[in-house]
Amino acid sequence: MSNANQMPWYDRFFQLEYLGFDDHPDTELEVEFILERFAPEKNEKFLDVGCGYGRHVLPITHRGYDITGVDRSETMLGRARENASTESQEINLVRADMRDLPFTDVFDYCLSLFSSFGYFDLEDENFRVLQSISNALLPGGKFLIETANRDFVVRHLLATQIYRPEGMLLIEERQFNGLSSRSKVDVTVIQGSRQTLLHHSIRLYTFTELQMLLAAADLAPMSVWGDFQGGEYTCDSPQMIVLAERL
Repeated sequence: MSNANQMPWYDRFFQLEYLGFDDHPDTELEVEFILERFAPEKNEKFLDVGCGYGRHVLPITHRGYDITGVDRSETMLGRARENASTESQEINLVRADMRDLPFTDVFDYCLSLFSSFGYFDLEDENFRVLQSISNALLPGGKFLIETANRDFVVRHLLATQIYRPEGMLLIEERQFNGLSSRSKVDVTVIQGSRQTLLHHSIRLYTFTELQMLLAAADLAPMSVWGDFQGGEYTCDSPQMIVLAERL
């Protein structure tokens, strides 16, 4: 068995191929939503858990806020540094596992966006992420988590989707296991004569489940929305965005 096959899916997925097809035209909308809900002071500190290539770290830094990005992938952090250099910005980045964040009572605000929660097979491991985030926040600090809405996926799952980003063909084949509540996606990336198969698997939660997990980690849910325009959360909302407060 190759080393690639022995890797956890997230260590293999978030590499150079991912950078070739990841596209988010709504980043500015998301940043405005975040800042409106947090209403931060300039001297307050942000933490972005699963920051990737700095998609939110860079625009929040550009607005004059102190934000630290954390990611497990050195490839993603390397691209974040390149993006910051291109924009002549200095950014704070830390390589760490989200289950064991190296912070205690440091941050006023924390983000977990683009379904960066639920990666791990064991429920205890996913809960450790919330505990680690809770520990990183100051008492009274705010946590904003955005993830795919389980109820929407159950109702509207598309088994196959085909995309054509510049220079490649992308085929996504999706399954949802109702017993484990895991969404599994096989992604075939075709670039010229090269074909790469990637795998993505996350645990999806109902609002009730996530609410209980947050509360158990001393993160009291305050509000929930169904999109980054502030729309009402329903079973047909593709996203679930929850704001919680560290007790």
